[in-house]
Amino acid sequence: MATTTATIISTTTASTTLVFDSGDNAWMMVSTAFVLMMTPALAFFYGGLVDRKNILNQLFLSFVCMGIVFVQWVLFGFSFAFGSPVSRGFGSFADSALRFGQRLDDFYSPSYPLLTYAAYQGTFAIITPALISGAIVGRMKVTPYMIFIVIWTTCCYDPLAHWVWGSNGWLKHLGTLDFAGGTVVHISSGVSGYVASAILGKRVDYKPHASNAHNIPFTVLGTCLLWVGWTGFNAGSANIASGLASLALVNTYAAAAAGLVTWVVIDAMRVGITPACGFVQPGWALLFGIIPTIIIYFVLLHKHHLIFDDTLDVAVVHGCGEIIGAFMTGLFAQLSNNPAGADGAFYGHPVQMWYQIAGILTAIGFASVCTAAILLPLKYTIGIRLSPDKELRGLDWIAHDEKWSHNDKPGQAVTITGIPVNKPKYAPYTIQNN
Repeated sequence: MATTTATIISTTTASTTLVFDSGDNAWMMVSTAFVLMMTPALAFFYGGLVDRKNILNQLFLSFVCMGIVFVQWVLFGFSFAFGSPVSRGFGSFADSALRFGQRLDDFYSPSYPLLTYAAYQGTFAIITPALISGAIVGRMKVTPYMIFIVIWTTCCYDPLAHWVWGSNGWLKHLGTLDFAGGTVVHISSGVSGYVASAILGKRVDYKPHASNAHNIPFTVLGTCLLWVGWTGFNAGSANIASGLASLALVNTYAAAAAGLVTWVVIDAMRVGITPACGFVQPGWALLFGIIPTIIIYFVLLHKHHLIFDDTLDVAVVHGCGEIIGAFMTGLFAQLSNNPAGADGAFYGHPVQMWYQIAGILTAIGFASVCTAAILLPLKYTIGIRLSPDKELRGLDWIAHDEKWSHNDKPGQAVTITGIPVNKPKYAPYTIQNN
């Protein structure tokens, strides 16, 4: 790969001179676009799985993160997560408003501008709260949701990103491995989705054995785009166009394919390779697709026994799946695959398993506390839950004054548990007429 010399941008540190590489910059910019695409892909994926009365709202809950979170990221989020560190617990506000020009950074972006790295990491920050929305769709007010994602991104995601990926993050220095966001993105969003759904309570029309999916082609389209987007999500986390990026790419596709085949054989595709894709061999990547898929499949098979209503199974799929993946990273990682990694327990370094457990427990505890600390005050002040009649009518009508189809409009008055409401004609549930 040729190094650009005519339009060189260099930064000299105390020990080295960093040289701009146009190939690495192009790779990271393309990866950024791929990861950004994953949020609208998630909107389609989630949108096809919800009631007709909430599909437009679900699309909004994902898309609004692209605006709110990235504004926060530019103003101070990136600096708080990756700015000049003041401690192993937090970054700083020294780089707020991204006012560092086109300089390179010897730790985060040694061969391309730090601005590109900021944009890339910003797409991770965007999709993480969007994942949480799948747990609470159909019953949370829009304004409290938008307040929640701003505070949650600032108080939960940014510090966790610093701990795991920051140049002096304490989990990074402890030895916790997370190549592409299994802990930072998936465990935090899965746990937060669980806590949020528990605080909100079950849907008024909740039926654990029923499926509300109304547009399976939407979900299939979203799945395919998410798979493509993982090229940037996982392979892009190599941070340069390199053999390590190739390893992460092959491992991602291998684990996804193994998860797909496993699910089809035992009757959706969910894999736990994200934290390990840059640390394990492709053969082990197949196990990262098979083992989490089997566990998730049987948990979802018995989800009606769960005491909470996680609308689109965020806690099980993202939380449980990546907890398994993060733990398996501590078993199968090999230093020979990535000098920035470590050997796992099966390669003579059993303590790595405990480092992974430390990261898992930290993410679970921190995300749980942050989510509860944000939602409970909102619940008892401005309120976060829709009234039963508005919930049954759907957020498309109530929050957005829109409808999925011209034929969708409020129908006759009905009663559910003694509460008279307007029943949409397209309601997927049966309610006794007045």
